[in-house]
Amino acid sequence: MTAMLEELYGQDILLTDEMQAAVAANGEVVVSTGLQTVLQDIKLRLFTPLGGLFYDQEFGSKVIEFVKDENTYMNRMALCVEVERTVGMDPRVVPGTVDCGIQSWDVEGVVLEVQFNLIDEQHPFNLIITITSEMEMVIQDVDYTG
Repeated sequence: MTAMLEELYGQDILLTDEMQAAVAANGEVVVSTGLQTVLQDIKLRLFTPLGGLFYDQEFGSKVIEFVKDENTYMNRMALCVEVERTVGMDPRVVPGTVDCGIQSWDVEGVVLEVQFNLIDEQHPFNLIITITSEMEMVIQDVDYTG
């Protein structure tokens, strides 16, 4: 089963919480596999400003741009649409399964939850995204412990 998930979801260099390459004690770069890879890729897509990669102008999101905006109904809707669009861009996410909700939005920042299904997975995944007023973004996976 693990080999099938690796083939389906791929491999990549494992990133730390600071978005740096993880290095093992022997000095070798650590590799992510399977579900770990796809969840890391989604987090990376949310962290990266839209158009921030010169070789892929469609990669990334405008999520960080919303933090300084006023907490209005229209801004809440626009932020959720942007998160849903960004997560839905990953080809391993089942189309139409992405759902975003705002947990809080105040002078300290924005906290939201996004839920989605991955292909060949029976349960949805939940991410909590916290964007502080200092423009720092923390993305935590509520379900996955791999």
